[in-house]
Amino acid sequence: METTNEIVVPEHYNPNQLVTYKVINGNETTYPTSKVTDIEWKLENYRYINNRLSEYSSKATQLQERLADYLEMDSEDIVSDICSIFGFNPTKEVEFEATATITGTITIPLADVADFDVNNVDLNIDVSAYSYEIDDYNVEVDYIATL
Repeated sequence: METTNEIVVPEHYNPNQLVTYKVINGNETTYPTSKVTDIEWKLENYRYINNRLSEYSSKATQLQERLADYLEMDSEDIVSDICSIFGFNPTKEVEFEATATITGTITIPLADVADFDVNNVDLNIDVSAYSYEIDDYNVEVDYIATL
């Protein structure tokens, strides 16, 4: 027997068909009428919400099971454990200041040597780190001179 991934839609399926169904909300019962597509959309949303609720319920259970252990842990370890349960990756911004000495050689055509001024050289300096993201930085060249 050959298997296929093709989805077969029944002949009697009508996504625009109107359907009347029963809704019980507390003591009140209503019978709204909706299109099949609207009901399918609501069902998909309910499935999604149900999955998310199950995930959070499981995480809350994990947290509840670890509460006694937290009495013997440092606050950093507790926060780290809670973040691992919920899949959080918290970050903190740390400001820094660095001082650098940059030396180099500039090759200038002989015709331009008489008019050359090292203060007119634009230095393009890039700041990066191997292990961390540096989002916001400012580079200012305070002093440049020829040796």
